[in-house]
Amino acid sequence: MRFFSLLALPLLATAAAPAQGPAVHVTGWARATVPGQTGSAAYLSIHNGQRTADRLLAVATPAAAKATIHTTSTAGGVVRMRAAGPLPVGAGQMVEMKPGGMHVMLTGLKAPLRVGQQLPLTLRFQRGGLVRTSVPISLEGGGGGHRH
Repeated sequence: MRFFSLLALPLLATAAAPAQGPAVHVTGWARATVPGQTGSAAYLSIHNGQRTADRLLAVATPAAAKATIHTTSTAGGVVRMRAAGPLPVGAGQMVEMKPGGMHVMLTGLKAPLRVGQQLPLTLRFQRGGLVRTSVPISLEGGGGGHRH
């Protein structure tokens, strides 16, 4: 009997432990398109619930041939976009992508992104691994007039 009690202790300790949520939580939205439009953007809020910093290395979606992290800047009245390297996300911090700033550029769309649908995304983090999510497709979703 004592033997079985000793075996049960680790199980009880595990059962009493609080459930762990996802280390990285992602929300956001993607801009709707019109027929024939081959590019768009997704704007994400990434919360790193880990105790250590992480980096977003890549984004993928079955809806587009390519999904890349881009930044937008304006200098002398000229708007420029450029690919960004891995995106750092500090421990316990949140990074927010917004129109006119950082975003996920979607190129080679396989079909129009329609309002009310969801865009499936897979994000690859250096420490957090793969995070699969989907974001709603809307016309504005939260601001700005940034277009691709």
